[in-house]
Amino acid sequence: MNTPTNPKTILLKNQFYPSGLTEGEVWNYYQKNKFLILKEVFRRDLMFAIFVDENKHVLKRAGKNTKFIRLTSSNYDSVLHPRVVTIYSTMRRKENIGIIDIDTDDFNQGKQAAFEVYNYVNEKINFVKNIEIRFTGKSSFHIFCHLTADIRIDEIRNLFNQYLHLNEEFRKKYTISYKRTKGIVNLDLSPNKYRGAFITKHSLSLVGLKCMEVPIRELKSFTKNKARI
Repeated sequence: MNTPTNPKTILLKNQFYPSGLTEGEVWNYYQKNKFLILKEVFRRDLMFAIFVDENKHVLKRAGKNTKFIRLTSSNYDSVLHPRVVTIYSTMRRKENIGIIDIDTDDFNQGKQAAFEVYNYVNEKINFVKNIEIRFTGKSSFHIFCHLTADIRIDEIRNLFNQYLHLNEEFRKKYTISYKRTKGIVNLDLSPNKYRGAFITKHSLSLVGLKCMEVPIRELKSFTKNKARI
């Protein structure tokens, strides 16, 4: 088990953790949420953001003798060492999930767009079984869609693109599947590709906030501080 040898070492410091978030705190968080994490990453290729110094991280995708990292109940404690802050999952060639990334650096704009897209998908897209709004741990949200069947990931992206473009209001207010323009929310579909990466539910983000589900009834009052550990 990779227990922290320097539990008081600060990995990141920001407005949410003005005194710093330490190795020990991150380690304890991932130990406490072990089974929630394992449920989310089952049979998925992963990438880690590892903090090598205060507020400095590197991305790691290769495991020992493998091209990508996998987490299981037997290797969790050894692979997930105390400097791993963020866990990214990746898409498979065929999926029963799809993601509409509400891409913005404006938190309030993101909440409004998440509300509108959630309701539209819920009402109009018949191959979506149920939906979550997930706060990504920064300023944006994922509309995380559980599908009625396994579909090729490129087809999922194309279907979402078609349905979003059918909404005239979305076409006026947002960009769809493009790079974000300052001040305009982009409904980004880029996670929907083979090995497209997305932050794992219950993972910490690069600023130390949790990626977490936000029920739509709580979205309006949701604040970033509710995602602190």
